[in-house]
Amino acid sequence: MKKVLGVAAAALLSVLTFAAPASAEEHTKHMHTGDAYGSVTGWSGEGVFTEEGDRVHICDTDADGRGVAIYVYKGTPDNGTPLYDMHVGGNGNCITKSAANGGVYDLPETRVGFKFCRYWVADKRVHTGECKDYDFLNDNS
Repeated sequence: MKKVLGVAAAALLSVLTFAAPASAEEHTKHMHTGDAYGSVTGWSGEGVFTEEGDRVHICDTDADGRGVAIYVYKGTPDNGTPLYDMHVGGNGNCITKSAANGGVYDLPETRVGFKFCRYWVADKRVHTGECKDYDFLNDNS
């Protein structure tokens, strides 16, 4: 009887392991700014998109006189509809927007795109050669 119960328990554990819900990590996407001049140390910032709550979080991670900017699209950055953008400068400074902010920050449950760039604070401009495009399926409803 113990052997039968042991086999049944192992089978149940196997089913539960494969039927587990998607982890939060699968719904969190990490981004970096463009790889400036081919050097990983040239990254000026980090960004995170979390599907749950449509949270977009960016940080300036380099004391280089530049900040970071992100442009958010319904669809891909190449052919999508612009929704909003935000930028932040100063090493260690961050900014976050989410569905809780309402309006355009409540992203559609479809493919969403991001153009994440270094932002030249003094000139208030983005250098397009220092951007990286991302797109993800926002399907965490």
